[in-house]
Amino acid sequence: MRARIESEAVRHGAVARIGVVHVGVWPLLRLEGFDLDLGHGVRLHADVIAATWPGRLRLAVRAGTLAGPAGVRVSSAATAWDMAGIFGEDLRLTLVEPQAGLSIRKLASPVGSAWSIEARGLDAGRLFDVRRDVHPLLDGGIADGRVDLQASTDALRFHVDMGAHGARLGALADNADDEPQLGDPTDVTIRFDGAWRLIGNTIEVPEVHATVAGAALSGSITLRDLDTDPVVDLALGMQHLDFAQLLGASGLAVPESLGMAPGAGRDLGSATIDVRVRGRLADPASLSVSQKIDFRPPRQMPPAVARLRGDFIFRSEDGPGPHRPIDVSLASPDFIALRDVPPLFVRTLLLAEDTGFYGHRGIDLRELPAALLTNWSRGGAARGASTITQQLAKNLFLSRDKQLGRKLQELAITFLLESALGKDRILEIYLNIIEWGPDLRGLRPAARRYFGREPRELTPAEMAFLVAIIPGPIKYQNSFAHGTPGPGRGGISASTRRTHRRCRRQAARMRLYRTPVGVISGLILFRLVTFWGRSAMGWSVPFSLGEFLVEGPLLAKSARSCHS
Repeated sequence: MRARIESEAVRHGAVARIGVVHVGVWPLLRLEGFDLDLGHGVRLHADVIAATWPGRLRLAVRAGTLAGPAGVRVSSAATAWDMAGIFGEDLRLTLVEPQAGLSIRKLASPVGSAWSIEARGLDAGRLFDVRRDVHPLLDGGIADGRVDLQASTDALRFHVDMGAHGARLGALADNADDEPQLGDPTDVTIRFDGAWRLIGNTIEVPEVHATVAGAALSGSITLRDLDTDPVVDLALGMQHLDFAQLLGASGLAVPESLGMAPGAGRDLGSATIDVRVRGRLADPASLSVSQKIDFRPPRQMPPAVARLRGDFIFRSEDGPGPHRPIDVSLASPDFIALRDVPPLFVRTLLLAEDTGFYGHRGIDLRELPAALLTNWSRGGAARGASTITQQLAKNLFLSRDKQLGRKLQELAITFLLESALGKDRILEIYLNIIEWGPDLRGLRPAARRYFGREPRELTPAEMAFLVAIIPGPIKYQNSFAHGTPGPGRGGISASTRRTHRRCRRQAARMRLYRTPVGVISGLILFRLVTFWGRSAMGWSVPFSLGEFLVEGPLLAKSARSCHS
């Protein structure tokens, strides 16, 4: 019996190991210490599997666990299944203990096989314990629906139509309790059809519809040439994305730093987001990403966000203290109004940190896929995708924690800042509170500390240095001591100086356009030509028609600054 089970496992591409095999009258068969390695990091284990015959073949499984990649484990203390068709082509498994409501069926055909899994009123949270490492990952709630898989010689086709009432997701926040919490109960549905075609190694899902945390999701995905040079075409739309409900379903609190009264209604606004991603996964630069975002602000803006419209005191709680409070007002000698910041510095900052700042709604999804793929390929955080507004949200209201939960809170706050303040005020606050060294915040104090001069007196190289150290000012102590980039920063600073040289060349080209009409005409001509060159001729030009429409005035100010 042991040899037959192990040979059958090998025939299906798996490896079976059994500690003890007992064949008798009752139970008919008992396996102890059963392990089935399915490959790709997936392993099935059961302490005991026993087969009996109470009028039909029944399989009892004790302490069953399905372990997958990344530490994900699905376990069940004890289950019993009625089996039928074990010697025929129609195999059926029906759950009878500890509850009914789940059936699995396998049908064979000359060209392949088909599996069907159906749930009806299944208390998945009671039946399965789903964890990642020691942390709860999912309480499936009450599940209904079915999953169909059909395998043939040329494709694997799948149909999914599932829903769960009262499902709870694992909390994304770090929890100090012994038993980490789950998020608020929410209803979840998902429905899609698709196929994995062996010829061309292509996955096609032409339509996906889902709901979670009150939001409606729809879209499609195509992945081609998976075994050679994967190409993705993804469309995703999210409607009625309520941020307070999303945080609750993720086990996250509304940040106390927003100043919302305990017990008051939680309203952080909602958004509609549409995004399209196309390109080669092996080449992040080839990815084309378009986005459309609409945000509905809350009826009443959180007090801590509303106060940013006027003068305020900023106090940082990050890192070792004490921290000097920052007076963000005209009365402070360290404050610099946006109108007093050299336009060349603004342009350099935006080119380095957020090129689409004046065109996006707080987040720039165009940068996200490339950043994720770059970081994945390099095995670490090699590239960021946070906009200036996201950086400001983190600095004002959140910690340095890089957990996904903090990113969701940051996303909600980002939309609030964009709605309440506007671009110029966001940039002005950013330049007055961001870190340029230990207990050194704001552009004016940084210019004085490093170079002993006011921001308007900075040279292009000095501007390049200040912009270059923004992503990691604390890590590069040599920079703070000597005013020169430390290890790893020279390339960034050199790249920023190249930006200044391009800016100077732009100014030189515009010397003939000194009148307002001439400047505007020159900008229009320059933008249209470069846009046509990139789209029609394949030029490598860092501008698009959208950037022309939203950044033309900023380019004019920068070019005049370079020219002067």
